Parts: sequence; structure tokens; C-alpha cells
Amino acid sequence: MNQDHSFRGRVFTGVGKGAYYVGNPGYKQSFLEKLGYVPFPGTLNLKLESSEDIERRKQLRLRPGIRIGGFEAGGETFSALNCFNGTMKGVRVTLLIIDITHYDDTVMELISPAYLRRELSLKDGDVVETRIEEQPHPK
Repeated sequence: MNQDHSFRGRVFTGVGKGAYYVGNPGYKQSFLEKLGYVPFPGTLNLKLESSEDIERRKQLRLRPGIRIGGFEAGGETFSALNCFNGTMKGVRVTLLIIDITHYDDTVMELISPAYLRRELSLKDGDVVETRIEEQPHPK
């Protein structure tokens, strides 16, 4: 049975690496094949504030998700990750759970075919709710 999880987080500006990684041709091709879309080049970062949300985020790390394998390109290693589809205010999003990342389980990194900050009029400090599906579904 497919279970949805609701998360509340505060929008914040990350370290600026999301656009670099999400825009990488290797990831872009994998996202298109596995998710059915090429994401806007960047991530929307949410800082989870409740212990319940952080625990649910930790539990998703243990789920299979939609797997995108790691690869090497230009002498650099790109980490494998699991993807979980969902929605934010009716807009499609995908949670990335990256095998090797500098963020802990208090942070959600989201991608979308849309530029979420503009599409949803979001700015740093805004609190938003996101629904994430536990089980993958076909694109």
C-alpha cells in the first residue's frame, strides 16, 4: 500500500551546489528516464523543525525509492541517490535522498520540473508543507 508522508519545513538557501549537480548531463538523463522529467537546475531546500518530521525523513532513507546510480564524469564522482515523488501546493516535486551529502536528515532537498521559488512565490524563511510518497510509482 502506498503511504504518503506530510512534512513541514522552512525554505532556506543552500550552499549553491544543487544547480551544478542537478544540471549535470548524467543526472539529467537519469532523471528523465526514471522520473519522466528533466528538473529545473537547482534544488529547493527545506529545514525540518519537528522531531516527527525528522524521524519520518530518516525512515525514508531506509526505503528503496527510485534508485539513480552513481557515476564518474570528468574525473569527479557523482553519488547514487533515491528519489521519492510528491507534491507541494499541487506542484510535482521529488525528494532526493543522496548517499553522500553534507546535509543531515533535518534537510529535504527537492527537485521539480518547475522553478519552485518562482512558481510558488517562495522565499527564505517561508514554511511549506510537502507530501511525499513512500513507494515509487511509474512515471
